[in-house]
Amino acid sequence: MKDNRKTLTSSEVEQLFEDGSIIVFKCEPSFAYPTTFVSKNVEKILGFNRDYFLTTPNAWSGRIHPDNRERVSTSFHNILENGGAAINEYRFKRKDGRMVWLRDEIKLLYNESGEPSSILGTSFEITDRKISELEAQREIENELRNRLNFQNALSLCSNLLVDASEISVFDEVLKILQRTTGSGRVYFFTNKTTPEGELLVSQKFEACAEGVIPEIDNPELQNIPYKEFPFFYQRLKSNLIVNKPTEELPSPEKELMQAQKISSVLLLPVFQGDDWFGFIGFDSLTEARSWEQYELLTLRTTVEIIGNFLKRISMKESLIQQRNFTQQILDNLPSILTVVDRKMNLLLWNKTGEKLTGYSADELKNMSAFDFVPKEDHKELIGAMKKILAHNTAGQEVNVQHKRGMISPYFWRGNIIEMDGKEVFLLVGLNISKQKEMERELIEEKRFADAIIDGLPGTFFMLDENLNLVRANKNLAQDIGYSVEELLNQKILNYFSTDDKQQLGSRLNELFEKGKVSLETSPVSKDGNELTRNVNAVLFERGGETFIIGTGQDISDLKKRERELRASIHEKEVLLQEIHHRVKNNLAVISGLLELQVHEYSDPTFSRLIQESQMRIQTMAMIHEKLYRSESLSRIFIHEYIDDLIDQIRSSIKIGNAEISVNTEIEDVELNINQAIPFALALNEIISNSLEHAFKGKDQGKVTVKLEERDGVIYSTIKDDGVGFSTEEDLSTFNSLGMTLIKSLLSQIEAEWTIDGKGGVTYRIEFRKDMEKGSSSSLDII
Repeated sequence: MKDNRKTLTSSEVEQLFEDGSIIVFKCEPSFAYPTTFVSKNVEKILGFNRDYFLTTPNAWSGRIHPDNRERVSTSFHNILENGGAAINEYRFKRKDGRMVWLRDEIKLLYNESGEPSSILGTSFEITDRKISELEAQREIENELRNRLNFQNALSLCSNLLVDASEISVFDEVLKILQRTTGSGRVYFFTNKTTPEGELLVSQKFEACAEGVIPEIDNPELQNIPYKEFPFFYQRLKSNLIVNKPTEELPSPEKELMQAQKISSVLLLPVFQGDDWFGFIGFDSLTEARSWEQYELLTLRTTVEIIGNFLKRISMKESLIQQRNFTQQILDNLPSILTVVDRKMNLLLWNKTGEKLTGYSADELKNMSAFDFVPKEDHKELIGAMKKILAHNTAGQEVNVQHKRGMISPYFWRGNIIEMDGKEVFLLVGLNISKQKEMERELIEEKRFADAIIDGLPGTFFMLDENLNLVRANKNLAQDIGYSVEELLNQKILNYFSTDDKQQLGSRLNELFEKGKVSLETSPVSKDGNELTRNVNAVLFERGGETFIIGTGQDISDLKKRERELRASIHEKEVLLQEIHHRVKNNLAVISGLLELQVHEYSDPTFSRLIQESQMRIQTMAMIHEKLYRSESLSRIFIHEYIDDLIDQIRSSIKIGNAEISVNTEIEDVELNINQAIPFALALNEIISNSLEHAFKGKDQGKVTVKLEERDGVIYSTIKDDGVGFSTEEDLSTFNSLGMTLIKSLLSQIEAEWTIDGKGGVTYRIEFRKDMEKGSSSSLDII
């Protein structure tokens, strides 16, 4: 069957990342992490062209926001030390100065020898997402802050009103509400009925924002008939709030608010039982708005407290009002509150008790505590009462049965108190259905977590600080040959050999220092077999204790494959070494044949040409000799080779009587064979030409050969202080065979070069170092 599947070509992949929004980059796995590749679209996204990042030290890291730089650097160090991948999100300063958010995903790559070769990563801009996250966070924080302010205001007002005995405190309460709500004006109006039965309203108190003119002394705000604003009247008398921008109000309320330059209004009715006492108003003078639900709930509670306070003061019935206030609090508690005598008869209860049990007040008068507790829980209720009698207070979980039969779990707290001269039981019950549900969910989550752990393809373990196993999955138990129960609370080191324990000891120190570790271990199973496992472990804290959690994978097959690969690589290296040796010998044979050919002819020109060819052959042979003696078999250290090459050239060329010195300044640079052979042949032509022609008519001279590497680029200078050239005729030598070879050979390594004939001849050559490995070179000198 024909396979129609297609893969992306390298050009298609390149086009994808050149035009896309994802930057691809690669950097060296060294401390400074210099960039060795970055996709072209980096200029479109960050404003800098790719050469800026490739040639400028710390080009990328230097533009990371200082607050994020250390975290990003630590992430690179971590994967360099421990391998794997990482994700970083940070702020980056573009070329135009604008700060953007980037998200990097990086991964450590390895070469064939298992050593880190590079760090490969992708980067894309997430500024819009970050801005949205920050805006959402600020909105949440603002709402929480506002909620807290309203709760604090409620608390302050409540404390002031509960403890106060003078009406003057009310001015301070309104100031608190004005500051909290940001209203331009907060006021309190009270109702009054005329002898004729007409309902009037008058302003009694007011608090204004700075710069707002008070209306407290305005006579037009006293004894106003409600019939002048019917919409307000209908809403407030029905215990409904008014919460609207002025533009949305009906007439005549709209015109009334506009005349006072009010943009929005909030009115909350104040009731005492079924009696409508008046209302509290909040004016927004600067913007049209509607108050939030949590604001309304808090303000309504505050208004209720204010109403209680005013009624208490006006009626001078402090004790009655305090009892009503207390009862109101009790009735609004989320818990059932009840008082029972020793026979468990109900003496007192709150409205919450009526609501949550479904019984009316008349029904509860003739009931005992046993009537809304399931029969199967009666013993628990009796036991709880005995605990209260023994300790004066106790807590117990006892279910409550609703009138319709529904049963809910409750936690009860009981105390003995005195009421009308008798000891009675005060019981407070809190519905714990949600807590129970959470317990069930936690149990299910634990079961789910256990299923995941036991379903892992490898082993899982959890240790305490003393290296005792506190949790293990079935795979670990099966590996070692014990049951999970046998493993728990046992020292993990008991399952390792003496030699392995020493290694584990040092790696555990690393774990406690760095927080994580990855290592190969050899645990011993119950039947004595030594296993091979790769373990990853991390530290974490829970409940103030430190634990070690880790996973292990069976790498027996992987280790076996590794041994086979190493053997195969060694075999190929031996073969390649033999090839280089044979190539060197074959080139030596060719050189010898050329030497024999020289003796058959007496033409000096022919002999010179043969000798030049021999030198070129020997130049290549010397490279193959260096290769089969080196460890890499595809790269040579050029400084050793150049010294030997110069010695060979000096011994092959007749310089005459001139004393010629050759000085070298060669850095320890390594080149692969694809660049070494063309460069060496070009070097042979240049040095040979200098020694043979540059010092004619001179008693002494000097040839200097320099080579260095900077940022992946090779720079070489070959200079002599010979006769040089200064006329157009001398330039004719550029068309010689040697010069043709130099041009061709340097073009193969994509070198840029110049020649200067003043004060001797100087060649300047530079080319980018080929980082790819190679063991062959295709020479094209035609």
